[in-house]
Amino acid sequence: MRQQTIYVLHKNGADGHYNALEHLLDKEHISIKYREFSIVSNFFKSIVKLNLNLFKKQCVNTLFLLYLLISKGKKIVLGIAPFDSKLTRLKSLLKHHKIFYHTSWACWDGTFHPKSKHNTPKVKQYWKDFLEKDVAHIFAVTHKSKTQLTENFEINSEKISVVYHSLNNSFFRSSHHIDKKPSSFIYLGRMLPQKGIPELITFFSKQENAELTLVGNGPCTADMTQLKNSNIRHIDFIKNKEELIDLIAEHEYLVLFSKKTSKWEELFGMVIIECMAQGTIPIATNHTGPKEIITEDVGYLCEEHEILKVLDQKIKTGTFDIERSEKAKNVAKSYHVETISNYWKAILN
Repeated sequence: MRQQTIYVLHKNGADGHYNALEHLLDKEHISIKYREFSIVSNFFKSIVKLNLNLFKKQCVNTLFLLYLLISKGKKIVLGIAPFDSKLTRLKSLLKHHKIFYHTSWACWDGTFHPKSKHNTPKVKQYWKDFLEKDVAHIFAVTHKSKTQLTENFEINSEKISVVYHSLNNSFFRSSHHIDKKPSSFIYLGRMLPQKGIPELITFFSKQENAELTLVGNGPCTADMTQLKNSNIRHIDFIKNKEELIDLIAEHEYLVLFSKKTSKWEELFGMVIIECMAQGTIPIATNHTGPKEIITEDVGYLCEEHEILKVLDQKIKTGTFDIERSEKAKNVAKSYHVETISNYWKAILN
């Protein structure tokens, strides 16, 4: 008997967001394959950069999209930004298949979203029909996302499951202990202005009694080249997961100085639960994602204009809240793949 396959179709891939789905499907002996629909730009990029693997990947993606035209009944988890005009083209490919929409976006009244270009009434109607009639089920990453969808569209709440991102076993190591460095802070992610990187660098360059570790790359990486402060270090990328977990465990605090823009805010961040699993206390601006995870007994939520004051307070106090750290570890356990996989079960029906 041929093994059933469920496809995850994204713009540019997001495999790490589907650990729990993989866990569920593995138990059900169902395979999962990842495909992408942003093909033209990646073909161009592969040619310019002479990247053979990227070129081959786009060939596979192209064949898959063509295959959708001549097949039917496939189960597809679609990840696409809200009100993206690309949906008008994708719908013709997906109309004979069973579509499950996966979203972390938390504002669905049309006033705030990342894809405003080509946002015509026709596109908005496509999205309305898609959400209300076309999809078999919606998997929302936060409760706010589910609430916004039911308030702005005629969607039965039972058609939407809230499914958080999850952590696999590697993040839970009960026998492995690493002492934390006093007044140590870590940031992991893209080095972008809207992540508050310039402000963090300026702030910590004046803090002799604190240490900041920045992990990631992006436009703000250039700001690091002029730094001579020994208390700020930058690491481009850590491929080995064990090394990354050890690095997180060394630090007392995770800092996310996210700043809302006209098209973006911090959504459900994997890095928050990854750090909490190591007892690293999160300090974040109160965007939708952090608010869904961080409560006052496991971390700190701040207004954007207040976060540096909170950091300053933690450095001056110099004491680490062990109880809060342990609670963060316990809360992180609720994001284990075994638990979160149960919320994907609507895809099996």
